[in-house]
Amino acid sequence: MDFSSFLIIEHAPEHDAGDIISLTKTNTVFGRESLQWKPDIAFNNVYVSRKHFIIYVDSKNHYYIEDLTSKHGTALNGIRLKPNQPKKLNNYDTISFAKDLIVMTFSLKGIEETLELTPLHLTELKRRSLSPQLDPLKQAILFKNTAYSLTDKEYKSMELLLQNNYFVTKEELITYVWSERFTTSTLEPMVSPEEVHALIYRLRKKIPANINIEVIRGKGYSLTMKLDT
Repeated sequence: MDFSSFLIIEHAPEHDAGDIISLTKTNTVFGRESLQWKPDIAFNNVYVSRKHFIIYVDSKNHYYIEDLTSKHGTALNGIRLKPNQPKKLNNYDTISFAKDLIVMTFSLKGIEETLELTPLHLTELKRRSLSPQLDPLKQAILFKNTAYSLTDKEYKSMELLLQNNYFVTKEELITYVWSERFTTSTLEPMVSPEEVHALIYRLRKKIPANINIEVIRGKGYSLTMKLDT
């Protein structure tokens, strides 16, 4: 079995950005060390549970992450994982936990290959680290260490955009955000175009200027990022 994958620290207490955590075992448990327990990878932070999450690899070299019913949760690309439900890891996926005090990027490439592709890799890491993160408990998005509080429908809109690679159709947005308007007698919620436009307008006003929601006429809505240079 080829254990060539690893994690790159973006930021974490007592670690430097760019530190590498090699995934050299079939099962790697992340957590907080105690007198009775020592995880494979330890982060001694009050927001880290003793058994926080596990990363494991199957016989086909597919990597998975699973939250181990941690108290404060684990997020994959800003989406909080459901406890004990594994999710497949893809190249450059972002793992965050401990209330976003710890953020890491997963890489499927071997170290030698990554070093050869450093400029491209660093560009992707920068894009990931500057992408907005979801905070379902506070119903807010986190961007550059600042929380932007949203209403329920505003939060659902951002959640849908982030979960669908920054693009959703108008129909998908209406179905998800106004789900309470579905009835047994109709397959379409009664939502006017003015309501949709007003929602997008309010959301644009609340999110930072680096994040823009564009209207793709006849198709839907696209979220774009402007990276600082």
